Amino acid sequence: MMPNDRFDRRLPAILEEISQPRKPDYFDDLVGLSARTRQRPAWTMLERWLPVVDIARQPAFTRQVPWRPLAVLTLILLLILASLAYVLGSGHSVPAPFGPARNGLVAYSENGDIYTADAARGNSTAIVKGPENDVNPRWSRDGTLLAFERLSDGSSNVGEVYVGRPDGSGLVPVTTTPLVNVTGYEFAPDGKRLLITADLGGSPGLFIAATDGSGIHHVDGLGRVTDAAWRPPDGSEILFMDAGTDDSGTDSGIYAVNSVDGHVRTILPGADAEGRLRGHPAWSPDGSAISFGEWTGAASGLSVRTHIVRADGTGDRPLPIPTGAVWQGPNRWSNDGTRLLAIRGYTADTQEARPVIVPADGTGPGIEIPYPGGIDTGTVADWEWAPDDSSILGTPTSVSGTVLDQVLLDPANRTSRTVPWKSVSQPSWQRDAP
Repeated sequence: MMPNDRFDRRLPAILEEISQPRKPDYFDDLVGLSARTRQRPAWTMLERWLPVVDIARQPAFTRQVPWRPLAVLTLILLLILASLAYVLGSGHSVPAPFGPARNGLVAYSENGDIYTADAARGNSTAIVKGPENDVNPRWSRDGTLLAFERLSDGSSNVGEVYVGRPDGSGLVPVTTTPLVNVTGYEFAPDGKRLLITADLGGSPGLFIAATDGSGIHHVDGLGRVTDAAWRPPDGSEILFMDAGTDDSGTDSGIYAVNSVDGHVRTILPGADAEGRLRGHPAWSPDGSAISFGEWTGAASGLSVRTHIVRADGTGDRPLPIPTGAVWQGPNRWSNDGTRLLAIRGYTADTQEARPVIVPADGTGPGIEIPYPGGIDTGTVADWEWAPDDSSILGTPTSVSGTVLDQVLLDPANRTSRTVPWKSVSQPSWQRDAP
């Protein structure tokens, strides 16, 4: 028998022998050691507090964040916000051309320079300075432009009209040659044109100038013109008075000329058989009515009364005055169109005259504001309501004809006070967005 045969016969027995479980030699020692060691407390098992096994078994489905497109989108958003902030910060929010608005700065002239002042705080800033003699600044209806007259060297009645920004920069002459006796200028509602009343060949005429300085022209066929004003709210017509055949103004009437085709219509004719004369016309803020003063030529001394008429010339009516009052001259509409500032007198002169706030609907004689020393009737351009109608800024004239420092009238408290700055120019108050 070969050796391999003997091994083959014994193989099953060898395999069975080694497959039997056997304890290791150190087993008894290990059991004895564990018997002497205390079991670990259950609270120390992390699995008791956190589901470690369950979390580990959950597959991760988190989508990869698209960082590059997100960064581009964020950059675009930041650029948009920056552009918006620049526009809002550098632009000027403008109010509507007519109606109440927020109070801006007061513009005035002093010693040949142009200033702006904060009426609430009283502080002022020179915006146009130099050797030139600059007078009578006037704001545009939206408060973004300022016009003033620059008088020629040594002259008191010859000059050119300039337009600039509220800070005095960007000055542009809108008159190509000096004008004589400039009595007024007013911005169109859109701010693109300036209506100027000045002499032409010895007679008062009407001019329209582009506020960018691109041109000026004389409005022909109107005769002797004064008290010109754009009709609210779009400037479709220009209100004016016929200054008469001579300086006496005895033939003065109230008219309107179409600002596009030049057609002239009569609102109220000049002096009639009863000797009534008219003056100081002014549009209501909505352009539906006109206030004016009417004198009775037969009366001695002052006899003016405040009248209101519709824009088509119908419905002429005087506003009431209290018992004892002799005369009342119109001066300025409030921005909301409900009231007028007038000057009222109790004698045939101006010795006992005082400002008064009268309702435009004629429902009462109004509220008088005590004023020291009497006050002259003045003109419409001498007074201006604050954009929010809380007060009235004016340049009064004394009974002797002396132009006085500007004052603020307070209709609510019936008081008046001199402003902190010194000026005798026509008042002009910037309108700002509410």
